[in-house]
Amino acid sequence: MEIQKQTIDNLMNAVFDYMRDIHRSEGTISRYRRRWQRVKDFMLDNKIKYYDTDVESGYLSSVLGDFDYYQLNRKERELVNVTEVLSEFQKTGRILMGMRKHKPKVFKGEIGRIITDFINYRGSALKLSENTIKAYTFHLYPFCCFLNDKAVKQIGDIKASEILSYIGQMNPNASANKHVSLNILKIFFRYLHEHQIVSIDYSRIIPKDNYTNQPKLPSTFTDEEIVALLKAVDRGNPKGKRDYAILLLATKLGLRASDICELRFENIDWENNVLTIVQYKTGKTLELPLLPEIGNAIIDYLKYGRPVSQESHCFIHVQAPYDRIHTSDLGNVVRKYITLAGINCSNRRHGPHALRHSFASALLKTKAPLPVISEALGHQTTASSMFYLRIDITSLRKCALETPMVPSSFYEQKGGYFHE
Repeated sequence: MEIQKQTIDNLMNAVFDYMRDIHRSEGTISRYRRRWQRVKDFMLDNKIKYYDTDVESGYLSSVLGDFDYYQLNRKERELVNVTEVLSEFQKTGRILMGMRKHKPKVFKGEIGRIITDFINYRGSALKLSENTIKAYTFHLYPFCCFLNDKAVKQIGDIKASEILSYIGQMNPNASANKHVSLNILKIFFRYLHEHQIVSIDYSRIIPKDNYTNQPKLPSTFTDEEIVALLKAVDRGNPKGKRDYAILLLATKLGLRASDICELRFENIDWENNVLTIVQYKTGKTLELPLLPEIGNAIIDYLKYGRPVSQESHCFIHVQAPYDRIHTSDLGNVVRKYITLAGINCSNRRHGPHALRHSFASALLKTKAPLPVISEALGHQTTASSMFYLRIDITSLRKCALETPMVPSSFYEQKGGYFHE
């Protein structure tokens, strides 16, 4: 898609409007304005009328020279990040606040090639999700770098002492991260032995840890807060129509943010009032009733709010280019209306998943059986749904045992009342 020519002032104003729309503070906007004023001065000095990526490159080169981003200090990296926000918005109509560049994880040498083969094999054989594959890459990349630093070039040269040395330098305070790394290392070395890449099964020396995941109580909103959240949406403009339909899908059906973003026209059966999706997280097909309130909101958005676009996803950006929304966009939507509704979120999470938790909490209040809740949430097993039982305070109170009265003689025994 051809990018429309924009002056630096027009582009900056469009970005500031976007920032205010997602409820960024005026302090944040002022900070960006000061940084971009330098870009504007660069354009004036060089008599450049319109902003584009060439302006971005020219300005950064004038300040930093021929730079390698990964060799820059923190302040210089921030300069690059803030400057590139302009091009990001110009291309996509959206920005990732506080964006950071990450050095691509390139597995080098023979060991790197074998790790890559292992990840590809696991992904293909087990049909792993994209997030799981990313986790394999994230946890095996430091191990590969560790071996490179130790000058271990061949897979057959790896020794038990080196594996244990790598494990020993893991951060003991990051217990969850260490737990996942140990499990992936165990799987990796078992793969090497089973495929006769190495003769020794080093998976046996990977130590077990005592990590136990203790999830926090889900954050939920009351029925009154959900009503206030929905009332905070201005449905008189295209964005409000879109956001209202999105919030209804999250609060009335408990859909995950990823599934709302992935929703396509073919998922909606208007004749039978049914919504059928393949869940992004589990791959499991989920069929839900298309409630009249939700159906009417989607129709209102499609007829009077959605820009003309060839995009097959239902929900798209309100500004060009009209591409699909992502989970980060949905998070901004939820946080915006929570703020407008004046809901106090201290000690509570307030992203899209909190709305899903609230939906589960509402089902518990109606005394819905656990299998029904599990089916409505699209869980693979009822074990996942039991996570929500801890927020059913009313039912938990019924489990409390009566505490017998303490006899007065208890206080009269030695060590009881203090007598002068």
